[in-house]
Order: sequence, then structure tokens, then C-alpha cells
Amino acid sequence: MNFAAPLPLKSGAILPAFDLVYETYGTLNAARSNAVLVCHALNASHHVAGVHADAPKSVGWWDNMVGPGKPLDTNRFFVIGVNNPGSCFGSTGPKSINPATGKPWGADFPVVTVEDWVEAQARLADVLGIKTFAAVMGGSLGGMQAMQWSLSYPQRIRHALVIASTPKLSAQNIAFNDVARQAIITDPDFHGGHYYEHGVVPRRGLRVARMIGHITYLSDDDMAEKFGRALRGGNYGFDFEVDFEIESYLRYQGDKFSDYFDANTYLRITKALDYFDPAAAFGGDLTQALAGTQADFLVVSFTTDWRFSPVRSHEIVRALLNNKRAVTYAEIFVSARRCALPCAGAYLFRTDCAGGGGMSDLRFDLQQIADWIPPGAHVLDLGCGDGSLLAYLRQHKQCSGYGVEIDDANVLTCVRNGVDVIQQNLDAGLALFADQSFDVVVLSQTLQAMHNTETVLREIARVGRQGIVSFPNFGYWRHVVSIIRGSMPVSRQIPYQWYDTPNIHLCTLKDFEKLTGKIGLKILARAAYDDGEEISVLPNLRSTLALYRFSVA
Repeated sequence: MNFAAPLPLKSGAILPAFDLVYETYGTLNAARSNAVLVCHALNASHHVAGVHADAPKSVGWWDNMVGPGKPLDTNRFFVIGVNNPGSCFGSTGPKSINPATGKPWGADFPVVTVEDWVEAQARLADVLGIKTFAAVMGGSLGGMQAMQWSLSYPQRIRHALVIASTPKLSAQNIAFNDVARQAIITDPDFHGGHYYEHGVVPRRGLRVARMIGHITYLSDDDMAEKFGRALRGGNYGFDFEVDFEIESYLRYQGDKFSDYFDANTYLRITKALDYFDPAAAFGGDLTQALAGTQADFLVVSFTTDWRFSPVRSHEIVRALLNNKRAVTYAEIFVSARRCALPCAGAYLFRTDCAGGGGMSDLRFDLQQIADWIPPGAHVLDLGCGDGSLLAYLRQHKQCSGYGVEIDDANVLTCVRNGVDVIQQNLDAGLALFADQSFDVVVLSQTLQAMHNTETVLREIARVGRQGIVSFPNFGYWRHVVSIIRGSMPVSRQIPYQWYDTPNIHLCTLKDFEKLTGKIGLKILARAAYDDGEEISVLPNLRSTLALYRFSVA
């Protein structure tokens, strides 16, 4: 599609009339409310899914994500893939003809940024009659574009899916990008970026650049799992040809890349990566930078991704939490990268995106906890399980908040039911959450399984104005009798043998009250139960379950 109006760029340059190449999948509904923009990363294009009729091997770069019945279901969504300006897959870029000279732009093509791409994408959305995207999503550089959409056009995006990305590149990543660019620029065939006129391609530099880049995409664990120190020929060659499988793989990737990608495009896209830093305009304060966002977020990271590590995703999540935005965070082990697909699919199923559901039934202790929480409270549920408490509170008490959960299956259930959840090990602490940022923090039947119980209670008191804790009472008389008889207790309330129990600490009501006194917590209410019956006489001996509500003394 051609756009006649010039595009002012962040650099101060102006891109005259320009073309954008795009593909669509699915059908735009009558309300034009089901559009999802999928943003590509460095070396990809507008071709997101399927194959071209004349090229049966041209499988889209996200074909496992987009299509009928897939996570981004084209029976429900209208999916758009756009090739950004400056690229080399049809949209106006360095290979295009410069109208001022009649020759390819080459080195004269201006440097473009993520902000510039979002402006171009917004113009395409205008032409297509899309006022608001159901979601904007992408990985790596595509995730940066999703973030920028939430900043540039906060009212035009309902959901942002940021996968394996970062709010800014680290110095190390910028260094890798520059080494890759220098490999291209110093290639004798580069000719200052005007190699088109010489009929050559700086292939050697582009090969090395891709090899460097590919190393940054693969963690040490990835390479160890795929290649290890496997020898290609079974023996050392004692020369400088290929000995190891990893060498063969990198050279293959470099050769393939140099056949289809443009060197000038590589220079500009890596610069766009380097320049992205929305917090820079706010003195480095990402919380302030994201204060104007209105979208709900899904942020996904991979545990062994060292280019865009989970720590970088934590920065995004923390800033969103500080602004009380709806955010779900999933941290996926490298061996389970495919889990990112069902996670994104579950998120896209959410009620205000295109469907979804809710939960209303609660187990007994959660119902008692819910009764203690005032309407409209901001709640953090630690070890939230399937999210049933938060879903109930949202539906019946108009509460907001987040869950924290480590189990993959529970995280997916939370996401599918519209519960904002942060995937994290509670023993790692609550550093993502600011002081006194919640009205109530809940820890239900998880205290006894924590490694650092005192630390967790202190953290609850730090991030919440009040805390509510429930736990099985190991002082229950049947448990005491079992210990007197010489055996660890096994009961309906604690149905584990000593050798497979998740319970690390054997806590009684008296033990808990001593600890809260030591920490300086003020007990506001206590409830003790045995099979649903409240116990007021000798609760430390007669109750199987205890609930406490407390605040900082």
C-alpha cells in the first residue's frame, strides 16, 4: 500500500511517499474490533503464517501461532503482519528507489526507530478503518513495538503481548550489535552502503554479523543441548575448517542469511534496537514512562534467555505493577518454550479480548478469607493456585489485584480466566511489588511449604497494609497423638507421608502467634476450624485449620 503523505522520523529526517507491504489472516468483524497486529523482529517480514501459492516452502515465521484453531485463532481474530519501513521485504527501504536521485537509497536511507514504525503502522490501521487493536504482539524487537503502541496510542490498543523482550538494550547487547555492524561496514564490498550500484553484496560482513547475532539468540544451555562439543567429522581436522557441529550450524545460518537479507537494513534495524528506551525521556524512570498506558499486558520471558533475560522483563512488570496496570507475567523454562504458545492463546481468550470466562465457587478457607476482604480492595494472592479467590473477589466484591503462582498449569488456568498472575517462586521474595501497594495480601495454605517463612511474612507486611494467612494446624490433637505414638501425622487435612510431604515447617497456632510477635505484626482477627465448624475452645488442640488477619503493629 502506498502512502502519499511524508512520514516525519524521530531523527528529524522525513521519509517521502512510502510503501508498506502487509498480509492479513482471518476476517475483520463488523465492529472492526477483532484486529491483532503482529510485529516482526529483526530478520522477519510481513509473512507471519501459511505459505505463498508460488512458494510451498515459504512457511510464515509464526505459523505455529497464527491460523484456524491455533493460539492466535483466525476464526476469531483478524491478524495483520506489516513489513516495517527500512526493511528489505517490499516496504520502502534502502533497496528502494530514492525519488530525489532515481537510484537506490542505499546509505542515504534515514535511520528509523521503533517509534517511526509504530507511526507507519498506525497509518495503515487508519486506512483499514481500525480505530482500536484488540492486541498488538511480538517477540524481541516485535515486543518493543507492542510496548511503543501502548505509549504512542494508549487508546488504540486493548492488550499488549510482549514476549522475550526488554525496555532497553544492555550495554553488552549494544556492543554485540556494533561488532556486527562493523563486520558489515568494513567488508570491502560495502562501498559506504552504495553497493547496489557496484553490483555486489557485502556477503562476508553480513555472514559474520548473522553469526554474532545468532550466538546472542542462543543461550549456553541451548547450544549445549543442541550441539555440545559434537564433532562434525568425528575427529579434529587440525586446520581452520569446520570441526564442531556448532561451527557448521553458525556458518550455515550466516550463509543463508546473506542470501536473502540486506546489509543496509541490518544496520538500521540493529540501530532501532539500540535506540529504544522509552524511559530515557523520564530520567530513566520506567514507571513514569508507562504511567500513560491503558492496555492490559502479557509479558513472557524465557529462563535461560541471556540477551533478553527474565530480569529485563521484571523491569517491565514492576513498572506496570507500580502503575496498577493489568499485567500477567509468565517465566518459561527454555526446555518448554512451546508453553509460550498456549500461554498467549489462553491470554487472548480473555473476556475483554474475544471471549473468556470466570470462576465463582470457592473452597471453604478461601470463602472465609473473602469474607474478611472489604469491597474494592486491591489484593495480592500469593500461591494463588487456579486464581479462584481473585476471580471471586473481582466478580462479587469489585476487587482488583494480582496472583503469584509458580505452577505452569495453574498459571494457564489463571490467564484463561482473566486473572492477572505473576509467575514467580515465592521463596525468591516480592521485589517486584512496591511498599504498601496492596490493601490485603493473602497467603492461603502455603505458609507451611515456604523455605523462608519469616522473610515471606515480613514481605507481606512490607507490600500490604494487612495480611491474611491460612495454614493447617499441626497442633491438632490427632496429629499430636500420632507423634506420641512415634509416627509423623497423616490425616485428611495433611494427606502426606513424611517422605513425600511438601510441608517443610510443622506450624501450630501458638507457633504462628509467637512468630508474628517477633516480627512486630498485630493480629486483628483469628478463626480456627475443624471440618467447617468454628472452634473457640482450645483452638490450638481442636482445630485443623487456622486463619489470621494481621497488620504491622
